[in-house]
Parts: sequence; C-alpha cells; structure tokens
Amino acid sequence: MTRILVILLICIAALFLAQMLWQLLSGYADLILLFVLGWLVSFVLNPLVAHLSRQPIPRLIRPALEFAFGAARAQAILAFRFPRAAAVIVVYLIVAIAIVTAIALLVPPAIAQLSELARHLPEYMKQVPAASGWVQNEIAGLGIRLNLEQAVQGALGGLQTYAADAIKNALSILTSLLSFFANLLLVLIISFIIALDGPRIRNLTLANLVPKQYHDEFRFFAASVDRTFGGFIRGQIIQAFIVGIGTAIAMTALELQFVLIASLFAGLFMLIPLVGTFLALIPPFLVCLIQTPTLAIGLLFALLIYQLIIVNILMPRVMSEAVGLHPLLVFAALLLSIKVAGFWGAFFGIPIAGVLWAMAVFFFRQWQTAHPANASADDL
Repeated sequence: MTRILVILLICIAALFLAQMLWQLLSGYADLILLFVLGWLVSFVLNPLVAHLSRQPIPRLIRPALEFAFGAARAQAILAFRFPRAAAVIVVYLIVAIAIVTAIALLVPPAIAQLSELARHLPEYMKQVPAASGWVQNEIAGLGIRLNLEQAVQGALGGLQTYAADAIKNALSILTSLLSFFANLLLVLIISFIIALDGPRIRNLTLANLVPKQYHDEFRFFAASVDRTFGGFIRGQIIQAFIVGIGTAIAMTALELQFVLIASLFAGLFMLIPLVGTFLALIPPFLVCLIQTPTLAIGLLFALLIYQLIIVNILMPRVMSEAVGLHPLLVFAALLLSIKVAGFWGAFFGIPIAGVLWAMAVFFFRQWQTAHPANASADDL
C-alpha cells in the first residue's frame, strides 16, 4: 500500500510539474502541437509496425502456402519477420503513398466543386427565402419553432464572403495550403522518428529517469498509453470515415451536387468533440436545401438517425475494444470528462479513462498477488 501511495504522489507531482512546464512553453504552442500530433500519429500506426515485426503473413493462408510451395518452404515463409526499422519504413511508405494518392484523387475534384459552388452561390442565395420558408413551415408542423431562413442566410452569406475573399486572396490561400502540407510533412517526419526510436527512447528513460523498482509499472503505463491513445485516435478516424461515406451515399442517392465537399466536411467535423455530430449535418443539409428543399428535412433526419446509431451504439463498442473499457464505462467516461474539462475533456477523456482503468487493474492484481488471502480473482 505504501508503494502505491508513493506512486500516486509521484504522478501528482509529475502532473504539477507538467502544468508549470506547459505555462513556460506556451509561447511555443505551435511547435509543441507538431510534436504532439507526431506522437499521436505514431500511436495510430504502431499496431501496423508491431504486426509486421511479429507476424506479417497471416497463418490462415498456411494451407494455400503448403499446397503451392510444400510444408517446409511454407513454414519458412510464415516464419519471416521484418526488423522493426524495416517495418517502420514499410508502414510510413504505405502511408505516404496513400496520402499522395488521396490528395491526387480528392483535391482536384474538391477544388472544382468549390469553384462551381462559389460561382453559383449568388443564384442559390436567391432561392433561400422560398426554400427555407417551406422547410420552416414543415418543421413548425412538428411543433419546432426555428427561424431557419435567418440561420441559412447567415451561413450562406458567410460562405459567400469567404468565397469572395478567397478569390481576392488566392496567393495567401495558396501560401496557407503550402504551409499546411509542410506541417503535415513535419508531423510525418516527427512521427517516423518517434516510431523508429520509440523502444530506444523508452529504454533510456527506464535506465536514467525511472528507479529500477518501478520499471514494471512504467512499462505497463507506457503500453497502456500506447494502446488507449492509439486505439482512441483510430476509433475517431473510423467514425469520421463512416459518417463521411454515409453522407456521400445518402446525397448520391438523392442525386445532389457537391457530394464530395459536403461529405469531406461532414467527416472532418466528426473529429471535433462535442459539436462535431451536429456540425456534420450542416453541409449536406445546406446543399440539399438550395437544390431540392422538399427533401432537406428527410435527409436531415436520416443522417441524424444514422449518426446517433454510429455515435451511441457502434462507436462505444469500437472504443471499448480500443481502450479496454466496457461500452457503458466508455459512455460514462465521456460524459464525466465533458462535465469536468469541457472541450478537451471530450477529446481526451476516453483514452485517459482507459489508462487509469488499466493502471487500477494492474495495481489491484499486484495487491492480489501480495495478499492472496484477502482478495479473490473476481473482485475486479
């Protein structure tokens, strides 16, 4: 028990020192953000690196390999392992190729759709009063009072202003895009270095900073952080991808225009804690409203139900497997973290809860081992 109290005091002191350090380094927030993003990307890609390092070829294809090459050669193929450095290089090459391919396939049509939208926006603005008035009457029939016309005109007016500014400041926008891609490249480079030297950095930390008697706790803590944060980020990306694909399918089924940019923004908005679910509904709803207003309410409710199913039923189970918590605990951790820390609590609450739960189980198991007469295996 004394050892646990010492560890908890060390953790509290570390958090206090981290807060002081953060205040000192707040002037370098943009640089720190690059390193944090690189750290998170390395967490996301670490399972692929670990898979290539341990078992790159699935054993399910063993019968096919034995049939094609014979038992001895099949066994040699299955025994192949990538060295960690080679596994990291292969994974990051695949990621780089995927990013370049996605940019080549998505950016040109997205820019074309944005240009077309900006060109026709004044025409669409003229249709807003009639379209939003019809939708508002339908919503009022459901007992919902909402000044939709003012909200839609405000949103489209803002979009028109941004479009005009974009045309006037094309050079600055191009500079911003180049800066974004440069930062993306820096994040990938930082992530690559962290993934490549992660084990060595961890061993140096163990040897120089962590007392020997706490090595097991540190290893377990590092593994828990790796698993929970990486799993959480992967879960968020999966959620954004599913919502973006669902939005694209729904809009394509209704034969709407600007499907690509609306679904891209819907997916990106889903990465924003708290308000992302509602923001993701706005792009497809606005596009449908200015093109086919009679279908706007149906599309809105269909996407809302779809997102509620994804966010409240599917994703808690995905997050449960990713961070090692029961789906009910995932939901409770999300609500509690929002209550305590607001925006950042919504973003980091689930992985932090996963780490705390894993450490609690770890210390309880240690206490069980030390006091077998006072605890049963089913106590936690």
